[in-house]
Amino acid sequence: MSKLPSLFALASVAALLAGCAGAPADEPAAAPTPVITTSSPSAAPEPSATPSATPSATPSVEPAPPAEPVVPAVPAPTPTSVPEPEVAESIAVTPHPEWNAVRVTVPQGASVTLHGSGYQPGQQIFIGLGIDRTDGWVMDEQSAIADAGGNYSFTMTIAADLPPRAYGVLTFVEDHGRGGPDFEATKRYAGIDVVAS
Repeated sequence: MSKLPSLFALASVAALLAGCAGAPADEPAAAPTPVITTSSPSAAPEPSATPSATPSATPSVEPAPPAEPVVPAVPAPTPTSVPEPEVAESIAVTPHPEWNAVRVTVPQGASVTLHGSGYQPGQQIFIGLGIDRTDGWVMDEQSAIADAGGNYSFTMTIAADLPPRAYGVLTFVEDHGRGGPDFEATKRYAGIDVVAS
């Protein structure tokens, strides 16, 4: 009876030696792998220490960023020089005592030279430009002085942004508020049709 426990001990040592003999000498025997389980259904499962043979449902590679939209190349506009508007030479006009007896067409930005005669030397002649047949002036009142022969000349430039339409020039000699037929006799008119340049 005393041999039985020593026989068991011998058999246990032989089994241990047989397991050690199968493992390579330079590698240690593999440690047992623990398996962790949880009993809570709401908790996320913890990863197992041993790799799984089934593929994961989520890819391990991060998705590529969306591709940049392709924008077609647009050629840059070619710079072009804008030609300066041509300004007509000065148009000569002699205002007349009768309305609409003198009428000229003038492009925007052009010059008009008014000529007059029959005045007293040194007399001041007032000049106004307004909308045809109205009291609406589009230019501040200007003036010219008659020379020794009673003549005057006055050049005005039609603004480049003056709207195209019919205008009128009025010249007169100031009578210092007396009015009457003598004042009316000094008035002279010229119609100017301004057109787009």
